[in-house]
Amino acid sequence: MSQVGNEVLAFIGGDDISLDDAAIERAVAGVAAALAVTRLLSSYDRAAILDRIIIALKADAEAIVDAMTDESGCLTRRDMVLELERTIEVFSLSAAVAREGIEGLVNLAAALRGRDATGIVRAEPIGPILGITAFNGPMLIAAHKIAPAIVAGCPIIIKPSPRVPRSAILLARKVVEAGWPSAALAVLPLDNDATMRLIGDPRLPLITFTGGEVGWKIKDAVPRKRVHLELGGVGAVIVAADADLEMAAEQCTAGGFIRSGQACLAVQRIYVERPAYERFTKLMTARVAALVTGDPRHPATEVGPLVDEAAARRVENLIVDATNKGARLMCGGTRAGALVQPAVLADVTPAMRLMRVEAFGPVVALAPVDSMAEAVAETNAVDGAIHVGIYTNDLDLALTVADKVRAGGVIINGPSAWRVDQMPYGGVGTSGFGREGVRAMIAEYTEPKVLVIRHRPRDLA
Repeated sequence: MSQVGNEVLAFIGGDDISLDDAAIERAVAGVAAALAVTRLLSSYDRAAILDRIIIALKADAEAIVDAMTDESGCLTRRDMVLELERTIEVFSLSAAVAREGIEGLVNLAAALRGRDATGIVRAEPIGPILGITAFNGPMLIAAHKIAPAIVAGCPIIIKPSPRVPRSAILLARKVVEAGWPSAALAVLPLDNDATMRLIGDPRLPLITFTGGEVGWKIKDAVPRKRVHLELGGVGAVIVAADADLEMAAEQCTAGGFIRSGQACLAVQRIYVERPAYERFTKLMTARVAALVTGDPRHPATEVGPLVDEAAARRVENLIVDATNKGARLMCGGTRAGALVQPAVLADVTPAMRLMRVEAFGPVVALAPVDSMAEAVAETNAVDGAIHVGIYTNDLDLALTVADKVRAGGVIINGPSAWRVDQMPYGGVGTSGFGREGVRAMIAEYTEPKVLVIRHRPRDLA
């Protein structure tokens, strides 16, 4: 069994990472057979493997960051430092859950006929998993799929973005070297047709996908499978007139231009109550204009090129559409190849495409609103959201807004991009289906099985 996994990992680790049908079949057969081994690993064994992965990632941190930066060509070294830090956190958080255990109890005695019964809820692995990842999180997204799989006892295949396969391969090698059965993990950098065939394979009962709208086609293609989707959104933040504007501008700049805006949580729309609008616009513009752009490998670079020139042209077109319709371009917006200078647009209206479609690039749009009701209505005008941010010093107002916006999460006094990796994480509407985050993903990967122990009380006299 281990030979299958080693063969696949070695095969894709060379210069030629193309795979033929026979190699794909060996990988799928390997993970299918490996379930008999992984499901029997104890919580101690699973936690120990996760611990060793953490040690290995920390030991090679500088080399890993350099490798991810060089491979992507569009993600800055600063972003990849955070990428590795969060990857390590995901494995650490997962190890903690493994030690705590994922089984539970059910109080059967709450019903009259259950008073002499004990209920144990076991979390059984659903089976081998197919995890499909995106280019903008070359290692972190894979970690969010692999670490919970180890806790759940599920073998897993990772289908990485074709733009960054080697980061996933690097992580997979660390996982196997740490003691996870080699047949229980494979990395298959496949094209779209081969991926769709893999999605339909009955030996892979769960698909977890991170990416764009194609995720819904996957869900439609396999309606009897469990499908988890983490998709995109048009990240929104609401800034009330009483907010700490300096803090909001600083954090929205960080949240809007992380990964050069190539993040599903990136701040894109900011609705500001009119009394605070001009000051906030000046603060935001000053901060964005000061961002350092250029070579993503340089430690000082904060915003690098987009994934390709087509992506940059798309952002440029959104900016042109907005300015043609009356928006003020406060800074940036020019393009040279795949590099778009970080842009702030003011006085943006619902008629502009920038307020309705995901830019996935370095641009933030500001719009004044006359009331919080208007801000909520505009936030909800986009069908789908992962997180929404709200800045205010009025807790009652913050909680009221949180109740009324439609999103997978609401961040009070933080940008939409704020996330800690143990949070249940995912979108509503067009932004996703299901939740990740360590515990939430383990729940996706397992099936509850109730074990009932009935007994008859005895007289010990």
